[in-house]
Amino acid sequence: MKGFNKLLLVSAVLSAALSQVSAYKVIDEDDKVVDVYGSVRGYVGYGAAAAGVDTLNNGSTTSSIGYGPYGGAFYGLQTNSRLGVKAKVGNFQAQTELGLSETDGFRQMWGSYTFGSAGTLLFGKADSPSVAKSSFSSDVSNTDQGHQGFSGPNTANRRFQVTYSIAGLSIGLVSDQPTVIDAQVQRGETIPRIAANYNYQNEDKTLDFQVGGAYKYFNKGSLGLGDDGLAKGRFLNGSGSAFHIFAALKSQAMDKRLFFSGMLHYGVNGDLYNEQATKFNDGGYKHSDLITSNMSVASNVHRAGIYAESGYQFSDMLSGVLGLGYQYTSVISSISNQKTAAAQTYMVMAQLPIKFDKGFRLTPQIGYYGGVLGQDSDNSNASTIEVKHGLIAFVQARYDF
Repeated sequence: MKGFNKLLLVSAVLSAALSQVSAYKVIDEDDKVVDVYGSVRGYVGYGAAAAGVDTLNNGSTTSSIGYGPYGGAFYGLQTNSRLGVKAKVGNFQAQTELGLSETDGFRQMWGSYTFGSAGTLLFGKADSPSVAKSSFSSDVSNTDQGHQGFSGPNTANRRFQVTYSIAGLSIGLVSDQPTVIDAQVQRGETIPRIAANYNYQNEDKTLDFQVGGAYKYFNKGSLGLGDDGLAKGRFLNGSGSAFHIFAALKSQAMDKRLFFSGMLHYGVNGDLYNEQATKFNDGGYKHSDLITSNMSVASNVHRAGIYAESGYQFSDMLSGVLGLGYQYTSVISSISNQKTAAAQTYMVMAQLPIKFDKGFRLTPQIGYYGGVLGQDSDNSNASTIEVKHGLIAFVQARYDF
C-alpha cells in the first residue's frame, strides 16, 4: 500500500509540473530556440512464469521443477520517465534531461557545435554511438528494452563521451563510468572505449539503416579489484578485450502505414560496458540476468542474436506490431578442462498501440520470453539444463509533451 501511495504522489507531482511548463514549451527568437519537453511512462499488468531443471549424470536424467507455474500482478512508474530542455543558439546546441534512476540525476547533459559542412563535435553525457536507435524495436517491456538479452542489441546506454559526426558517420571516445562496474574497480582503465556508427536515411525517410559497434580494452588492474561479481575475474591474466558490432534496418511502405525492421548483433564480453546481455523473465515487467558471474570467471562470453518486427497502422489512432527474436550465448573458459555454459534465449511479442491527441498513448502488449541454459556441473560427467519461461500481459501508459 505504501508503494502504491508513493506512485500516486510521484504521478501527481509530475502531472502538476507538466501542466505548468507546457504553456512555455517553445521560445523562438531569431536564431535562439528553447524547447521544454518531457515523457511520463507507467505500466500495469499481469505475468506468469515457470521453470524446470534436468540433471544429466552418466547417461541418466533427473528432472525437477524449480518453480511455477505461478503468476502475479505488477504496476509502476517507468524509470526512463524524463523532463528536459533543448536549446539552440546559432551553431551551438545543448540538451539537459532529468531522469528517475540516474546516479547523478541526469539522463543527458551535453553540448555540441556544428562546423558547417565540416561536421559536429559533441561533448557530454548522451547515448553511446555504439547502440542501435530505439526506433528499430517497439517492445515496451523492461523499460522499453524488452528485446534486450533475448535477441537484439541495446537501444540505450547513456555515457560521458566526446563524439565527432559528419555525413552520417559518428566516432566517439566513451567513458563507462559509472557502469555496472564500480568506479574504484575501473581505476586501472587506461583508454576510453572506442564507439562508432554509420546511419543512412533516404530523402522521404522510408528507409533507415544503421551499422555500428565498439571496442574496449581493460588494462590489468581495472577488473577484479572490487566486489562487483559481473566483472570480477572475467579475464584470466587480469586484462582483456570486449567488443560488439550490430546492423539494423527499417523500411516503410504504403505511405508509411506498413513497416518492417530488424537487428543483428555479435560481440564478446559486451556486457562489461552494458551494451549486450543475456536475460530471462520471471513473470514481471523487468528482465533478470541469466548469465551470472559464477559462470563467466576466467571466460569470454560470446553473444549473437537477431530481432525482427513488422507493424501496420490501421487508422490514425490504432496500429498493430508483431516482433520476435533469438539469441545464442556461449561462455568459453580460458582455462582448459574447466566448466562451460551456453544459453539460448528467444521471445515473441504482440501489441496494439493506441494514440490519442496531445501526445498520450496506451500500448497493450503481450509477450513470451523463454530461455534454455546448459552448463557443466562439478562432476565432469554431469551437466544441468535449465528452462525458464515468462509470459506477461500489460498496458503501458505514456504521455509525451
